[in-house]
Amino acid sequence: MDYENTAKKILQRVGGKDNVINLVHCMTRLRFTLKDESIVDDEAVKKTKGVMGIMKKGGQYQIIIGNDVGNVFNELNKLGNFSNEVKEVPAKSNEKKNIFTMLMDTISGIMAPVIPAIIGAAMIKVLLTLLPMIGVLSTNGQTYQLLSVIGDGAFFFMPVLIAISASKKFGSNMYYAASIALIMLHPNLITLMNTAHDAGQTVKFLKYIPVTYASYSYSVIPIILAVYSLRYVERFVDKITPVVTKNFLKPMLVVLIEAPIALIILGPLGAICGNGLSTVVYAIHDKLGFIAIGLVAGVYPFVVMAGMHHAFTPIKLGMIATTGYENFICIGELCSNMAQGAASLAVALRSKNKDFKQIAGSSAFSALFAGITEPALYGVTLRLKRPMLGACIGGAVGGLVGGFFQMKCFGIATPAIVTIVQYVEKGKPQTLLFAALTILVTVVVTFVATLIIGFEDIVDEDDDLDFVEESNAQLLDNEISITSPVEGKVIPLTEVKDPTFSQEILGKGAAIIPEKGVVYAPFDGKVDAVFETGHALGLVSEDGVELLVHVGIDTVNLKGKYFTPKKKSGDTMKKGDILLEFDIDKIKANGYDVTTPIIISNTEQFAKVKACEDKVVTKESKLLSVQ
Repeated sequence: MDYENTAKKILQRVGGKDNVINLVHCMTRLRFTLKDESIVDDEAVKKTKGVMGIMKKGGQYQIIIGNDVGNVFNELNKLGNFSNEVKEVPAKSNEKKNIFTMLMDTISGIMAPVIPAIIGAAMIKVLLTLLPMIGVLSTNGQTYQLLSVIGDGAFFFMPVLIAISASKKFGSNMYYAASIALIMLHPNLITLMNTAHDAGQTVKFLKYIPVTYASYSYSVIPIILAVYSLRYVERFVDKITPVVTKNFLKPMLVVLIEAPIALIILGPLGAICGNGLSTVVYAIHDKLGFIAIGLVAGVYPFVVMAGMHHAFTPIKLGMIATTGYENFICIGELCSNMAQGAASLAVALRSKNKDFKQIAGSSAFSALFAGITEPALYGVTLRLKRPMLGACIGGAVGGLVGGFFQMKCFGIATPAIVTIVQYVEKGKPQTLLFAALTILVTVVVTFVATLIIGFEDIVDEDDDLDFVEESNAQLLDNEISITSPVEGKVIPLTEVKDPTFSQEILGKGAAIIPEKGVVYAPFDGKVDAVFETGHALGLVSEDGVELLVHVGIDTVNLKGKYFTPKKKSGDTMKKGDILLEFDIDKIKANGYDVTTPIIISNTEQFAKVKACEDKVVTKESKLLSVQ
């Protein structure tokens, strides 16, 4: 993939850098916060080479890229130097969500950036299970103990990671947030709370205010609530502290106020909410038994599509921290991932399209061996529709098998074939067989179901919208050069502060910030149209190139003031003739942008339209070329 080219096209098609408030990414998606989503051409974004799909959720315009998302993200940042902090976007008045949906969206959005750290730590835990099994590492040695610390660090101090992510989500100070999390995990606090709890006593703040017993290691919701409240505490303290004392008094008051709120009110409340959510989820498991796992595995792709899958991470972590294993969501997730990979593999083997075979093959590998299903989900199964049915069938059957054998997950690593040992219970080697059988059944059933159901193959991928098919294009033997009708600084159309031009709705071309208030004839031909307000000209060359010269942005509102046309509609012209004069200073004085787009308005009739690479042009300079 040409990351630079893909980034340029994505930026252009989301409305240019001026339409981007901020940009972040997770493991597979670019997550834009845009000023105006209505100006984005969704279909053009979807057809961009390298884009697997889009999703609009939680105030974000999400573009699914897959495993290359980091490279595209880096190129986008070079183009726009965007803020990478998530800012809240007010919901539209007609956009109503219930409390549960809002809670899930919030948790999911906060968890997404933390997932790589969790996976990294979890993979260390997988090694700690695998290496002793094959006799490479002794569980009694210091190396094992050190690796245990490395593997458990991200989980034990999960609230710190969550605090950092939540501070970006809520707009709180990151270092205050991390400090509150560290207070909640301080060894002396843990000792104090455990000692009082074991003695049947309650810790009291200021002698009278009880501090409810709770354990915050491995927890998620308590710190989210604390960081959410932190922004209000910051604002309150900022208002009441004198300017001359802000450097030392404000930090002290923020921590002094927020820490008791977190420990006395929000921490225990979060713990109760987290336990309640877990109780509801596992009550369903208790009622339906292994059938519930099959249902989860079957519908899990749609949970991923909704962006809600990360919201289950706190529940899984809490269950593992409490019981040592998780035997519901993780099993369904494993089978769903395997099914997406198997369906993509079937498509890769059956497809006749060379490029699409590569996409499906890499997506299958990503799902089966890396546990990342979004490339398979958005790039293959959902795109072709029928393979999604095969994946749901295979996932559900695999979930039923895994549930029947009472599989357990002992660590949250990427649920893929290479981490199968996380499902092996110590002292029970038969559980390895159960896990392998569950994966085998899922893959085989999905693969066969996908082949039987079939799919409509991708015949031709027209991912590049920069060129039309040659059969519909006017192919010219020689390149036509068009000189600049205006002298000044050249900028790309994508930087024009008007979506009509920046999105190339009227055609391709370039824009000029004029240094001289004169429009010259760029070629021999005819003046096809002179707008009544004088701010724009339509020109036609002898070769059939139709050119629009639009002086300024929204200058139609000047109703002809400061514009003096030198030609009228229907007049012939020779290259270099003066067609229009305009007063740059007076137009600017009235608050208008004088940037002048130069557009090939019949772009669709040509195979290629290219702007020059010069930064400054005169009336003799080449500006555009068509072929």
